[in-house]
Amino acid sequence: MLRKVAILLIILSIGFKGFTQENINAYKYVVVPLKFEFLKGKDAYRTSTLTRYLLKKEGFEVYFDEEKLPQELFDDRCLALYANVLKVSGGLSIKVQVQLNDCYGNEVFLSDIGKTKIKMFKEAYPAAIKDAFKSVEFLQYEYDPSIRVTNSVDESEKDVLAKLEAAKKKAEDAEKAKAELAQLKKEVEDLKKQKEAAEKKAEDVVAEEIVAPQEEAPKEDVIEKEVLVAKAEKPIEKEIIAKETMVVKEPVSKPKSSTQNILYAQPLDNGYQLVDASPKIVMVLIKTAAPNVYTVKGKDAIVFKEDGKWFYSENSDKKELNIKF
Repeated sequence: MLRKVAILLIILSIGFKGFTQENINAYKYVVVPLKFEFLKGKDAYRTSTLTRYLLKKEGFEVYFDEEKLPQELFDDRCLALYANVLKVSGGLSIKVQVQLNDCYGNEVFLSDIGKTKIKMFKEAYPAAIKDAFKSVEFLQYEYDPSIRVTNSVDESEKDVLAKLEAAKKKAEDAEKAKAELAQLKKEVEDLKKQKEAAEKKAEDVVAEEIVAPQEEAPKEDVIEKEVLVAKAEKPIEKEIIAKETMVVKEPVSKPKSSTQNILYAQPLDNGYQLVDASPKIVMVLIKTAAPNVYTVKGKDAIVFKEDGKWFYSENSDKKELNIKF
């Protein structure tokens, strides 16, 4: 009898693969899957239900993997063992083993092989599972909360994993910050370009609106201009025109030159019209973006001011004008 017990203990110790009583008593919960890999469909042949029932019978708190877990277990999955039933191939018998893994997937317990010669799967698998559970019964499980759950991953390795995870997160944060900085730089460059474009546009508008400053005419010139404008607007007698024209003439004592041919500038919406003493419109000046530079309507010519004097330029010819504004 003693020899049989010794043999059984040897077999069980081989089947448990170094398992200790302290290990099993440290776990409060067991989670059972609703579907084992070697079977088709959930709870096929009631195998999951039977496994859960047999584990509860041994004193474990058991939950299916798809049902709501206790908050304690939800917060720390390492408080539970995770059950599995493995099919063992070979021979004409149905053979299975019950396996318990920790939260890292490491094997904590593997039962002896349970087997049966029943051919019908519906009866064979439950029978083989019950036979394998004899190894579980031998454990005499009793939860001891004072025993700390230990896993194959020791504390130093956990620290390394934690540091690696922290380093990974730090690297991800650095990449994210780098991307955000690049985006910010791009936005600053875009704003700078928009500002430069807006300033250039404003400068162009100001340049277009700049008009040549008008020279303040002497009092006598103003009077002459008013007389000529009145003559242009209302026909009068030839004698009066001749008399008034004499008022605007330069003294005879001055030498005759091109500067004696005075042209009077009459304002228009977009420039001036220059009239002589007749009065006759000699030319029409159109404003340009440049100050003191006008184009001549109907001609490929310009009128511009240089060194306090006005000049008419057409092709390569240039002549001075005497313009009164």
